[in-house]
Amino acid sequence: MTMTPPFSNSSILSLSLLILLCLSPNTSNKNHAMTSKHTSASILTQAFTYEPEGRDPASIEKIRALHNQDSIPLTIENFDELTSGKLVFLKFFAPYCPHCNSMAKAWNELASYYHSQNEPDMEQNNENTENNVLIGSIDCTDSPKGKELCARFKIIGLPTLLYGDASFGGAYLEEYAGDKDFQSLKSFAIENLVLSCGPWDLNACSPDSREELQSYMSLSYSTLDSRIKLMESRLDEIETNFRNEFDTMQKNYDEQLTEKEMKVLRAKENIKLIKEVLAAKS
Repeated sequence: MTMTPPFSNSSILSLSLLILLCLSPNTSNKNHAMTSKHTSASILTQAFTYEPEGRDPASIEKIRALHNQDSIPLTIENFDELTSGKLVFLKFFAPYCPHCNSMAKAWNELASYYHSQNEPDMEQNNENTENNVLIGSIDCTDSPKGKELCARFKIIGLPTLLYGDASFGGAYLEEYAGDKDFQSLKSFAIENLVLSCGPWDLNACSPDSREELQSYMSLSYSTLDSRIKLMESRLDEIETNFRNEFDTMQKNYDEQLTEKEMKVLRAKENIKLIKEVLAAKS
């Protein structure tokens, strides 16, 4: 019969630490105090011996530094300031997350690429340079600065990548769902991290779009809200009409299919009957 040990490894470790602390004399001997302190720290460090990399204090900072090697580390304190007027590509991660760590190199390469686009010796006037694009990283385990930012964006799974215009505090950022290798990230960023027409950037609008936006911007909050409700009502109407049309088409299809199967069945019966007649005559 398998015996269950009365104490877990963590319980034994805690008990050992408690015994050490109790046996330490309460004196002003600095050497003894330092020895006791180092012994306790050594025991605590051993507690993480079997933990995955990224959960123990020794490796957390090392992994954080890897994630922030070329990308900009963002927190609840600096987010609005650093992303103001920027197109952003953001990675929310945790040091203990294997998938986060496996894409760290590709993410740094992406950040390095955008840094290189803004080097002074490059003769180009590209609006989509590092001046406009920010590649950032947010550690969701960094309490409270990183945690609060992750809570602000309602981050659940890790890693999560968000992209888009950071105007209005990043309220309209979208989630990236593609591959996480460098080439895929780079291709996506080049195609999507571009200035787009919107109330925050009328210069990117065509004349017709700009005129339409300006007409909306001249309306009151209540009027805009009424417009939204009206359009949402129209959307519901479109969906309802589509479902009704689909149901009608489905009914017609089912009727046509039944009729076709009946005709096939009768044809096969006739063929069988004729073959039997031929066999009887021979």
